[in-house]
Amino acid sequence: MRRSVCSFCLCLLAAWSFSEGPGRFSILLGGKQIGTTTVTRAADGTQASHTDLDLLGSKIVSDLAWKMAEGRAVTIELAQKMGKSDGHITVSDSKAQITGADKPITLKAMPKALFSNYHPAPASTIFAQYDRAKGGKQSLNVFIVDGAREIPCAVLLKGTRPFMRDAKAEVVEDWEFTIGPVTIHYCLNGNGDVVGLTVPAQNFDMIGEGYDGVFVDPTTLYKELSQPTFSTKDMVGVKAKMRDGALLVSDIALPTVDGKYPTILMRTPYGRMTQFLGGKADWWAKRGYVVVVQDCRGRHDSDGEWDPFVHERKDGYDTIDWISKQPWSDGNVGMIGGSYAGAVQWQAAVEGHPALKCIVPQVSPPDAFFNLPYDHGVFFLWGNVWWANIVKGKISDLGSIGQPLPNINKLSTLPLSRIPKALFGQDIPFYDRWLDRDTQGAWGGWNFQDDMSKVTIPALQISGWWDGDGIGTKTNWARMAGLGRKNQWLIDGPWSHGFNASTQFADVDYGSASVLELDSVYLRWFDTWLKKKQVGQEKVPHARIFVTGANEWRDMDAWPDSRSTSRTLYLSAPGPANGATSMGELVDKPQAEQEPSRYTFNPAQANIPKGMGDSAASDLATTKLEFDKHESDHLVYKTAPLADPLEVGGPIQLDLYFQTTAKDVDFFALLVDIDEKGQNRLVGLPGKIGGRYLASWNKPTLLIPGKQYKATIDLWDTAHRFAKGHRMGVVVTSGMFPMYARNLGTGEPIKNATRMVTSSETIWHDIKHPSALRFRVLPPVKR
Repeated sequence: MRRSVCSFCLCLLAAWSFSEGPGRFSILLGGKQIGTTTVTRAADGTQASHTDLDLLGSKIVSDLAWKMAEGRAVTIELAQKMGKSDGHITVSDSKAQITGADKPITLKAMPKALFSNYHPAPASTIFAQYDRAKGGKQSLNVFIVDGAREIPCAVLLKGTRPFMRDAKAEVVEDWEFTIGPVTIHYCLNGNGDVVGLTVPAQNFDMIGEGYDGVFVDPTTLYKELSQPTFSTKDMVGVKAKMRDGALLVSDIALPTVDGKYPTILMRTPYGRMTQFLGGKADWWAKRGYVVVVQDCRGRHDSDGEWDPFVHERKDGYDTIDWISKQPWSDGNVGMIGGSYAGAVQWQAAVEGHPALKCIVPQVSPPDAFFNLPYDHGVFFLWGNVWWANIVKGKISDLGSIGQPLPNINKLSTLPLSRIPKALFGQDIPFYDRWLDRDTQGAWGGWNFQDDMSKVTIPALQISGWWDGDGIGTKTNWARMAGLGRKNQWLIDGPWSHGFNASTQFADVDYGSASVLELDSVYLRWFDTWLKKKQVGQEKVPHARIFVTGANEWRDMDAWPDSRSTSRTLYLSAPGPANGATSMGELVDKPQAEQEPSRYTFNPAQANIPKGMGDSAASDLATTKLEFDKHESDHLVYKTAPLADPLEVGGPIQLDLYFQTTAKDVDFFALLVDIDEKGQNRLVGLPGKIGGRYLASWNKPTLLIPGKQYKATIDLWDTAHRFAKGHRMGVVVTSGMFPMYARNLGTGEPIKNATRMVTSSETIWHDIKHPSALRFRVLPPVKR
């Protein structure tokens, strides 16, 4: 929306008195105050909230006024100014008017429960709707004032506890509120007023005056860990020279007491201020660490050309070398960070600087050809253009992260090289280079996996079953395990790329226990390897794995669990295996003789899913797969209903014996859980392979129509419990547009190809051609 400061709200602030709840909130990011909110209430019940904050360099002024009567809002008015943009939303008489909109939005009724991004107080209306007699997690419709729309959110009263305020004992309530992919923890006083909120995944807090300490830092409960005993200072804009003379810029947090300390390094392309605050630099410095947060080459204030991932091996080494020579460094360096900031850790680690003692790569991608830009030879279209839009300029456009792609139907544009211009009105040079680099060997500076034998330091990897870069953790872990490294630890949860942020993914809620407290995990890690403290890291299980379906954590000695067993199920089909009426089966033995299964793939018929470009699309997200009985572009194979529950966990592979009528074809394999009613739900993320890369990632070879081939597809790791009466299933198809680019079937280079052909795919499954699904079965759990 467009934003403006509302003079109406500002005038009312001067006349109103404070409510019984806190009249002032401190806003903190990474433990540092970045703004304040003041809350006032008029005699007629109208309330107002005024917020000023500086969010990562963006000045935000926001005013909200609302009035409740008989359990519903009577009026709502939001005015907001963010940088140079401003806007205004008013809601009354069941209509919401947004500045710049042609006509108002008609609501079914005035809302009962209100939420606003920068105003904590209205959330009390949410918890007032909670049915305390019923208890448990409840779904409530909440009006998101900032977007003028109502969406279902999950609410849970977790309990009550005593709190000392001004030497007087109070009882406060702890609440868990899940909105989309984010879980927020609220604390309410005895009057039902919000007195604080915290978003652990974002290191964001709003704390009411007089309620400091209402959220306890869990690391302070582990007395063996480093405690926050240091005062701190910051060094801003510090330059480090790389081997080619380029100057990379960092911000540094460190204890005020002169001395030599271990260093935690974070390297980011998104702006060092984001990581400096979001990564809790001050929090670490209080515990006796120096934190260095650096802009990667060509990003924000750092010199050099921006070619994503390509320069990070050398720059990582040079930065660690520079740190080790600083007067505040004791020569021990660790790294932490997620996504891009996770990959740069592996890239630095393979360079082998002796000062690098440990890493914590979170949701980290692998080499360039196995996730992004290419996933086993298939161009990751949606992910590539979405990310390219964020980092196409020298200054990252973080505001576009949560937004749908503009002009999303333009993803159908051919050739692929024209898509950035069609979507964003401009070409993106590094995107063009990605299209040219269509073999594994073309990514020299990016790739690191072939050099992981040089890595001997401890690594703690963190990812989720729904992480779009989860294949990186899968392959990186497998590579290190294959090298016999025993100093590796793993946490995999039911999370998306924004890991450990919510108990819910799409339309599935995994329960309150699915979100972990990780600060103590990280502190124990760095205390062990950087400070050489004996804090019990050796007692931590090497793999902590969340089993969906069972919705519980399992501690394992390795991944896959050393006690797990391998199992193979063979594809079979006594009749057509297409769509909802599929006769496809997964059986214990291959059939002696059997007609193959067939389907047709027409890239010209691939469509953008309805609602994908809508800002409310996340509300419609689901793990359900719906098959039309007339669909013929995929195959489904499934077990008989299970007589007992089946828990799988670990790598999953699908062997396919196939032939095609095209010169090239892609294959996608999806694992599904099919309930008693026949509803298919996706389990983890699909594997895929580009046909021209069957023989080699470096020497793509076109397929010969009619010739028989074998493809082995690596599905992404997962751990899941198939309930008694459910079926395990696997879906095979040749397109997942627009997430992945269409294989046009002609074999032409993808950068400039426009011609499409329809192809017929034949999947063989008999004793001579044993197409099969291979997985591991978890050991029984002792209850």
